This record gives sequence, structure tokens and C-alpha cells, in this order.
Amino acid sequence: MLLNIYRAAAILSLVALLALAVLSVGLPHEMATAFGFLAVFGVLVALQTPLTRTLLLVFSGFLITRYIAWRFASFPIHSGLPSQIVAVALLAAELYCMAVVLFGYFVSARPLERHPLPLPDDPARLPFVDVYIPTYSEPLSVVAPTVCGAVEIDYPHERFRVFVLDDGFPRSKTAKLAEQRAELAERAEALKALCARHGATYLTRETNAHAKSGNLNAAMAHTSGELIAILDADHVPTRDFLRSTVGFFLADNKAALVQTPHFFTNPDPLEKNLGLFNRMPAENDLFYRVVQKGLDTWNTSFFCGSGALVRRTAIEQVGGFSTDSITEDASTSVKLHQRGWRSVYLGRPMVAGLQPETISGFLVQRIRWGVGMMQILMKQNPWFIRGLSLAQRVSYFSVGLFWFFPFARLVTFVVPLISIVFKLQMYPGGAENLIGYTLPYLVAALLTAERLNGRFRRIFSSELYETLQAFYMLPAIVSALVRPNAPTFSVTPKGERSEADFISEFRLPFYAIFAGSAIGLVWGIARVILEPEARPILAAAVAWIGFNLLLSFGALGALFEKAQRRVRPRIAIGESITVVDSIGEQQALLVDANEIGLRVRVRAPLADGRFAVKFAGRLLNARISAFVDSSRGEYVGLYTPGSPEEERAAVVLAYGDSERWLRQWKEREAPANFVSSLAGMLLASIKGAHAHARHLGRKVFHG
Repeated sequence: MLLNIYRAAAILSLVALLALAVLSVGLPHEMATAFGFLAVFGVLVALQTPLTRTLLLVFSGFLITRYIAWRFASFPIHSGLPSQIVAVALLAAELYCMAVVLFGYFVSARPLERHPLPLPDDPARLPFVDVYIPTYSEPLSVVAPTVCGAVEIDYPHERFRVFVLDDGFPRSKTAKLAEQRAELAERAEALKALCARHGATYLTRETNAHAKSGNLNAAMAHTSGELIAILDADHVPTRDFLRSTVGFFLADNKAALVQTPHFFTNPDPLEKNLGLFNRMPAENDLFYRVVQKGLDTWNTSFFCGSGALVRRTAIEQVGGFSTDSITEDASTSVKLHQRGWRSVYLGRPMVAGLQPETISGFLVQRIRWGVGMMQILMKQNPWFIRGLSLAQRVSYFSVGLFWFFPFARLVTFVVPLISIVFKLQMYPGGAENLIGYTLPYLVAALLTAERLNGRFRRIFSSELYETLQAFYMLPAIVSALVRPNAPTFSVTPKGERSEADFISEFRLPFYAIFAGSAIGLVWGIARVILEPEARPILAAAVAWIGFNLLLSFGALGALFEKAQRRVRPRIAIGESITVVDSIGEQQALLVDANEIGLRVRVRAPLADGRFAVKFAGRLLNARISAFVDSSRGEYVGLYTPGSPEEERAAVVLAYGDSERWLRQWKEREAPANFVSSLAGMLLASIKGAHAHARHLGRKVFHG
């Protein structure tokens, strides 16, 4: 009864606040009112308590709603048709952006922090776990560390098994496969040998039907574990992966899914080409460190395809892993939540994976995500299907709504430019309006985002990532909306290499953005000088075009693809380790490592060209490679494993400790200073655009 009273009071308060936001539009002294609102908002931003977090979201939502109401009230209904078309497009884009923000406020209002639950001491009471590693075309060098890491998981060995699900060599003899049969057969035999060497089980199937979800479903028919752990072929688990997650299933018999974050050890193309890797939060940090925790509050945290455990009986109840979408993970989550199953999100990174390092691979991955979410919205629309709570409907819709950003991004590039050039009225003018309504809205949106998410997302970076995707994703999104059954699954390229720098083939739209923004900026400045009566609104448009120009700088910098010669990155470690050579033992600093080799810094020189490292009762033999920095006592060694145990030990040394990923999360958090965060991104973008132009100039003038 008391809970219902609280809910009713909250709904009435929200309705009253929205009514106040609408009624405040048109009051006299808009500028004075705006500064009063901003003063209250500034106090809420400065206070750092759980209560003020909620108040901040509510008041920020009030200012945004007030702005929306003013935009409708001030629509230029008496302007010409071209101006009305432009104004409608801009208003629609603004409404979309504000909806994303407001729904995001709801999702992240109370992020849920979880910690691993204890397991029983008796191994017989632990559930049996099948670890699935689905693979299609990934090189063996990518799959092998994942198999080694999975076999070495710290969980009673009699209570789990590892399965490699090879979808790259179906036995049906199609014409296409006939041309590749020898190569595919060679890869399949190598995978079988890898599994045999490390104690994993190799599985394949007759066809590639339904891609990854079909592969998982086929494996379920040959396995029987109570729980199923899913790892992408490039996602190496830490040793505590099962011990940290299995407890949630024991504590709650309605828990169907435990999802963990994806941590990446290599840069994406923007980070690589702009030199920002490990100098700012990764692009997915906001999702895995904020959004998923917010979704977990509303029992809507969803399956992300890897780094997760699911309950077999729950998956069987919903008919297996979903084949309704090419993002089978989120689609499966919807079906689980419909049936009343619960999901858990544990925000501890325990898989280390690879992300695409070229623009082409990046676009393949993101287009699949966007198209898959469109399929879910069209075929499993959260507003209409049965079984979801209101909070779950809002949460799923919020996640799906985000992927309409290509439409809004296109409008934000085109509308200010054509309005300046063709003198169209796209926006209500006047300094009073800009200060009274636009300024409070912008300040509220920016500072709320910085206050809540600033440590996990650098200002300007979201706009840059969306810009890189928008123009190639837009046709795919439209196609998925028109024909939701047409899209097919595309595997994200991993382990790509390039021997030389080059400019991406996806550059042309961004050349157009740069040229259009530069022309519009000059044109707009000229109009500001020549048309003093329209100066406030023209100045705002010029500032907007200038921002678009800076976005084009960042995009051009990201499109200048840097050479990528190393398939597996080295993991920065910086921890003490014991080194052994023919002279004896000494303590050394493990600078970095991967499953192939390592770099150590020693006090005394190493002898005989060989050494070994000792850790956790294991011994790893290595030979010194050609590179030796004798001035700093640094040696790079390549492993010389003599057994499968040593191969797995190399993987455990580099990837086995989740505390390392937590530390790296912390180290790459964005600075609290809004200005320095923005300045750092802008400087990197300008440098990247300059490198792009210099490379292009060399190609043009020197061939």
C-alpha cells in the first residue's frame, strides 16, 4: 500500500513538473528566468550526493522539456515552404536527441552496483558449465588464446568443459565452398588439433543456417551443462570468470543471464589513427560502466553475445538462442524477459577481446548492431509484446532509439548549411530566445552528461563516433526498417594487418562534409558582418557549422589508417615477476606481454640469450629476441613453449587477472575538467586531419 502511494506521488510530481515546464514558456523576462534556473542547476551540479543525482536528472529534464515546449510554441508557421521544411527537419532531429537524453536519464537514474557472490566449498554443489567458443573465419592465432584461457579457468575441472564450435567448415558441398575446401579443411584440422592439445572438444554442423545463433543452438543438442558460458573467438577469459558469475544462478533460480563487460586490448580505428588509445575511456566504457548498470536496475540488462553465462533451461524455454535478429544476443534477452526470467549485470571486466582496427571492419560491426536493433524494434517491439514491465519497455525502447542517430546526424550537418546559403529560417531568432531557452537547455544537457558520465566518455567523442558511422549506416537502417527479414549476419573482422599507412576508401562523404562546412563557415561569417539585424541567429548557425567542421577534422584523422603489423597487441602490465637465467634468479618488472612474448626490465644483464619467468608455481621459457635496450635493462623475449601447459601459462600470465583490467579502466578515465577534455579531443582531431592532408599531398604530388 505504501509503495503504491509513493508511486502515485512520484507520477503526480512528474506531471506537475512537466506542466510547469510548459507553462513557464512565454513568461515575461525570459532571460532573468533562465539565469534563475541556471543558478539552481549550478547548485545541483556542484553537490555530489545520491539524492542530488536524482534531483539533477529531474531538473535537467525540466529544462529540456521547457525547451521542447518553446520550440513548438515558436515554430515559424508563417515562413515560406522551404523554411518550413528545414524547420520541421531540425525540430524532428532535436526531438529525437531530447528523447534519447530523457530516456537515458530514466535508464541511468539508479545504476545498480553488484559484486560476485560466494560459491559453496563442495565442488559437487556447483553447477556443470559448458563453455562455448563459436568461431567462423578467425585466424588460429586469434582463437588459440581463447581456448587456452578457457581451459585454465579457475573452476573445478570436473565441473566444466570447453567446446569450440566451428562454423567455418560446414560439410554441405556448395559451389562456393568447393573453391575454398582445401583452405577450410586445413583450418578445421588445425582447430581440431588445437582442441586435442588443450583438452577442448571440437564441434561443427552441416550448414551455417542462422549464423551464430544457429551455431549455439546446434551445440546445445550435443551438450548438457546446466549453465552455458559464451565467449567470442577472440575473447580470452580471466581465471575468475566462472567463480565470479556462477553464484548469481545459485542465489536466484529465476536468473537466466549473467552478463559481464567486454574489455578490449587493442585500439579501435579512431583510437589508433588519432593516437588516443589508453589516453581516454574506450568507446564502449559508457555502455558497460553506466548504461548496463542502469538497465540492471530495471531487470533489462541484456546479453551482449560474449562474456556471459546463461541458464540452459531458460534458453530452452524460449526456443533456443533467437534467430529473429542478426543481433541474436539482445533478441534472446527480450524473449527471456518476456517469460519472467531475470538478468544480472556484473560490472567486472573478465574477458579481453579484439576490436576491429580498420574503418571497414568497424563499419561492418556497427552496421550489424544497428540493423539488428531495427529488427528487434520491428519484430519484437517492446511497446506491443506481452510479458514486459513498463520499465523494461522504456529501457528496451531507449536502447533501440539510440540507433536512429544517422538520421539526426545527417540533419545536423545539412540544415545549418543550407539555411545559411539559402537564407532560410530554420530557428526562432533573437538574443532573448537564445539566452532564455536555448542556453539553459544546452548547459543542462552538457553539464548533466559531464556530471554523470564524464569519467567514462570524453566530451566530443560521441559525436565523432556517430559521424564516422552515420553516412554508411543510414541506408542499412532504412533497408532494415523496410525489409526487417532481409539482413544477414556479417562476421566482424579481427586480427587485421596492414603493412603501410593508407587513406580509407570510405573517405568521400567526409570530404563533402569538410568542404561544405568550410564554405558554409565563410559564407556565414560574411552574412554576420553584412546583416546586423539577424546577427544573433546567424552567429549561432556559424558556431554550429564550425563545430561540424571540427567533427570533419576528427573524421578525416580517423580515416587516415595507420599501419597495423602486429595481430596480437602487447598488454601493458607493469608488475613484478621473477626472472631466471643461467646465473640465477632476480626480481624484474614485467613491462608488457601477450601469449607470444614479453618485455622485462631487469637489474642485472641476462646471460646466454635465454631466460625463464616464474609465476604462480609455473615456469615459462623464452629466448631473447633481436631487440635489447641495454641502457634501461629491457629485454624482449619470445616464448619457447615445450608443452601445452606452457602455452596456456603464457596466456594466463598476460590475460588471466581481472584486477589488471579494472586497473586499466581506472587509468584511462577522462579528466574531470570539461575544458581540458574538450581541448584534448579537438587537438587530436586537428593533428589527425593534418596527417591525412599531408599523406594525401604526398600521393598527389609524388605518386
